Amino acid sequence: MALKKIIVPFLAISLAAFIVSCDYDKNDKDEQNEATETEQTEAKEDASIKTATLPAGEIALDKLPAGVKEFVEKNYAGYTINKAASDPLCQGGDAIDMTVTKAGAPNLSLIFKPDGSFVQQEEDVVMAAAPDKVKNELKVKFADYKAGDQIERKTFADKTIQYLVDLSKGAATKEVIFNIAGMVVCEK
Repeated sequence: MALKKIIVPFLAISLAAFIVSCDYDKNDKDEQNEATETEQTEAKEDASIKTATLPAGEIALDKLPAGVKEFVEKNYAGYTINKAASDPLCQGGDAIDMTVTKAGAPNLSLIFKPDGSFVQQEEDVVMAAAPDKVKNELKVKFADYKAGDQIERKTFADKTIQYLVDLSKGAATKEVIFNIAGMVVCEK
């Protein structure tokens, strides 16, 4: 009987300690799971800019991929980033189209891939600045379309240049991109 008086309280204390320790473990695991879920949610939000699936429309400047702002500061001194938006490349793939301005300088669009790598600079220029081969190709292949007075000169990271021309025919519109030799690179 004396043994029962010792064992029963010992078992009760052991059982209580076990339950309490399990509850602490459960709380620790719940807190770890919450932290992991929060980190995953934040990572998914950040990844939406860094992966090939950009959100449609405007992109908040504080959500731009790492390195983009530093690239602009280094390569476009004095320019201010005005806005950024999702804009697919003509050849396919998502891109970020960012407008930058500087007093006394032309307004530019800078195009980046979702991972933050620079693709091209775009600048509006007068049609007269287009190479003769581009203007001739417009007359031959797109004679039934009307081109605007301005075109867009695209200067790529590797310094190659292409020209984008907006064409219209009645209510129909299209964009055509030419290389400097006048060959069509992309049409949409």
